[in-house]
Amino acid sequence: MKYLFSLLLVVIMTTVAFAQNQQGTMMKGMKDFTQDQMATLQTKKMALALDLNNTQQNQILAINKKQAIERKKKTDLYKSMKESEAKPTSDERFKMMNDMLDSKLAHQKEMKKVLNEKQYEVWKKMQKNKGTKMRSKEKMMKAKGKNKGIKKEYKSK
Repeated sequence: MKYLFSLLLVVIMTTVAFAQNQQGTMMKGMKDFTQDQMATLQTKKMALALDLNNTQQNQILAINKKQAIERKKKTDLYKSMKESEAKPTSDERFKMMNDMLDSKLAHQKEMKKVLNEKQYEVWKKMQKNKGTKMRSKEKMMKAKGKNKGIKKEYKSK
């Protein structure tokens, strides 16, 4: 009986370890892509979802490349801030959030110029769903205790 129980435990632990290993492989593979590759993939996904013509695809590809470069710069900035453990002041946080919202508005205007009304409405829904997916992933991570914020809360108590 003990042998059966220990065998079952080993099988379960191996399965869990394997599943956790596989979970991050897709995201790890995405980190290896260049900005151009990411922009191309994003454009093709949009072309499939929105039924874009060639002209629209080329215009959106340019927009996506520009955004990918900006995103890379911001990521590098945040990494350097995290490594130096320098916390931004409230004015710096306000400026960063204000810049982020300005860039989102500019991106939205650019997309509105390229897409027709029907495509634009579908794109807006996609953007809304993207936000809800991110929030649901964050909730799942919190529930599983994998969120770094939760670990900090436990340490402070």
